[in-house]
Amino acid sequence: MMKNFRSDALLDFLHRSVRRRFHSLGFQSRYLQSDIGRIHYLVGGNPAQQTTLVLIHGIGTSSSTWLKTVPRLREHFRIIAMDLPGFGFSTVEGSRRFCLLQEHVAAVTEVLDTAAPGRFALLGHSFGGWIAAKYASEHQDRVDHLILVNTAGVYYRGVEKLRDLFTPRSVQDTRNLLSKLWFRYPWYFKPFAGAIYRELCRRGMSEVINSIDADSFLVEELTRLRMPVSIIWGKEDGVISQETISVLAKFVPQAAVEFIDRCGHVPQLERPDRFVDALEKLLDGGKR
Repeated sequence: MMKNFRSDALLDFLHRSVRRRFHSLGFQSRYLQSDIGRIHYLVGGNPAQQTTLVLIHGIGTSSSTWLKTVPRLREHFRIIAMDLPGFGFSTVEGSRRFCLLQEHVAAVTEVLDTAAPGRFALLGHSFGGWIAAKYASEHQDRVDHLILVNTAGVYYRGVEKLRDLFTPRSVQDTRNLLSKLWFRYPWYFKPFAGAIYRELCRRGMSEVINSIDADSFLVEELTRLRMPVSIIWGKEDGVISQETISVLAKFVPQAAVEFIDRCGHVPQLERPDRFVDALEKLLDGGKR
């Protein structure tokens, strides 16, 4: 019990340390109170730059996932990085621990209506890519460029198996999930598998996954996308199949793809410099 307490307390300390690091890089924490919950988001970067870049994280994580990339990105963009409801420092209103997929889209909409007047580039990773694509399909007038990073939400044969993978029922299930997320799973994460499992349970990640039905997958939304769309893909993703890219190419023929070699599901953490190179190239129209 004492070991569990120490690892959980250390995980909480790490979350707060990451936020302090963001603050040291010039980011400010802001909160938006809505019917969905109290939503935390970070605003920073270069206010003199014309392009605002909005970052939406994947399930089970938070705005902390961008920490290795923002030191470079902040020089070239104004940045907004939010915590989805129930994750990071964002809460869910009432007694629930989780929000439905469409409520996450609504939370993003509320934050961007407040924090990002005008147009912006919208980037979503994994579950965040699913949310970003849904938002972009409904707000064509706001999104200049949509970037999907190892995105979820695209139907392909076998995608149903992800439900079991993303609803861990034990510490061992959590270890299995974490090992599949990385090309080379960092050794220093391994002692925290138990704390991460308890954190995912506390955040209601399994409930979020189990609340998603077949009608939630991206089909009609993809056909409505008219803005430039780009895909960044960690090539050794052990979670989501590259068949996703084939489906996206069918429905979004204008999409450009940048692969990152020797990289799993989380390129912004595993190969942050290569990730930023790819992102800047795509947002620069392939001129680099």
